[in-house]
Amino acid sequence: MYRHILVPLDGSALAEQVLPHVHALAANEGTTKITLLRAVPPIFTTSVDYSGMLATTTEAITQMEQEALDYLNHIAKQFQSEGYQVHTEISALPPAEAIIEYAANHNVDLIVIATHGRSGLSRWVFGSVTQKVVQVAPTPVLVIRPRHDHDKS
Repeated sequence: MYRHILVPLDGSALAEQVLPHVHALAANEGTTKITLLRAVPPIFTTSVDYSGMLATTTEAITQMEQEALDYLNHIAKQFQSEGYQVHTEISALPPAEAIIEYAANHNVDLIVIATHGRSGLSRWVFGSVTQKVVQVAPTPVLVIRPRHDHDKS
């Protein structure tokens, strides 16, 4: 049923807590493809170098994209060592848009995403990527609420 699972990751340990669930789903469903996605939106600020001239952010963006790709490839290797077909993807779009756009254009059957569990003012200020994805995604979304260190008992 779930031949292509999209797994958005933001580099946090909380987001990575979806990985055992993805593994279980892929094993049970006979999933043929897992895509790991990380959004790396461009930086719209400039900086001044020591000579007072504006420095380009191209190098910073390139470095951030390479770090994101290295991170995803590290996780992909864990799944690939077990025989799964894993694709890594980075996007310059804001996170929710990146997830929705990728799912809509790449025949994704399921999105598995973590929620950081923000509420109140924090959620209002930062928004909720997960909430936006659930509301707009063209495909089913499995939301995993990660355990925080203080939740363990």
